[in-house]
Amino acid sequence: MVYERLKEVFDIVGVIDVEKYLVKKFDQNLIGYKSIFVVGLGYPNIYLKQEKDRFVASMYTYGYDYHDVLKSRMDKALSDLDVQYKALVDNHTIDERLCLEMTGLAFKGKNDLMINKDLGSYFFIGLVITKERYKEVIEENTLSCGSCNLCIKACPLNALENGFNIDRCMSAYNQSKRSLKEEEINKNLYLLGCDICQRVCPFNKHVNSMNVDEFLPKETAYVEIDDLFNLSNKDFLNKYGKHAYTWKGKTILLRNALTLLLRLKNTDYNEKIKETLNDSKYPEWYKEDAKNILESLEKIKQSKGN
Repeated sequence: MVYERLKEVFDIVGVIDVEKYLVKKFDQNLIGYKSIFVVGLGYPNIYLKQEKDRFVASMYTYGYDYHDVLKSRMDKALSDLDVQYKALVDNHTIDERLCLEMTGLAFKGKNDLMINKDLGSYFFIGLVITKERYKEVIEENTLSCGSCNLCIKACPLNALENGFNIDRCMSAYNQSKRSLKEEEINKNLYLLGCDICQRVCPFNKHVNSMNVDEFLPKETAYVEIDDLFNLSNKDFLNKYGKHAYTWKGKTILLRNALTLLLRLKNTDYNEKIKETLNDSKYPEWYKEDAKNILESLEKIKQSKGN
């Protein structure tokens, strides 16, 4: 009944025995559990462009936070059943992608993302672990990237040249609370995350899952640049907090917004950037990046005046 209930509200559901997982990767937090249900839920293949006065993060953030959506669906599906379970999304020690790979419902692509035959890589993963053992649901995966290397060619920082290099990944570095290298500043394209290797993937070409209203783009998919400068952390979360892009905090988003202003040669916010440099609430890693970006923007402003 657990499988059937989850199948009603998720696009993909697989089941593996805990023991099989523990052979591959031991995890103390799985002791006492018998089965792992792996669920997947697709999100839309919609691309929003950056605008002059407002920016977007990666596509997966256009709708509401997938952590909340997936957990809500798990609990709603299982709450009236006599079953001891734990619903997990991201914030735990179990390797979700390994679990999914073991079900055969997806494979790891050359872009280091999990790819499903129907959803491509545009889906979220969650786990339900149960105290009772259930029948395994496993498929034989026959798909792979083959000789395709479009994602490798498309990555602007060569993060996929010799396997996935997280130190060069745009999505990794623009979520890091550290000062950025000049190359990282110049090549950043998003308020948070990156979609390049997904957008060029042939498995995503005809995928467009529009079934989940919470994942459809919301007005607050766009973050107003003025709000990044003017709103308090509390007010910012009140307005934008339903989106997953807020998980690293407002300062990360502001720093990345500055890189986008530089890319667009938009000098309208130079004075606001100056104000942040004199504000003690901003950390040194932010101020270092802001100072370097401001210097470049000031040169652009001067050249416009000539």
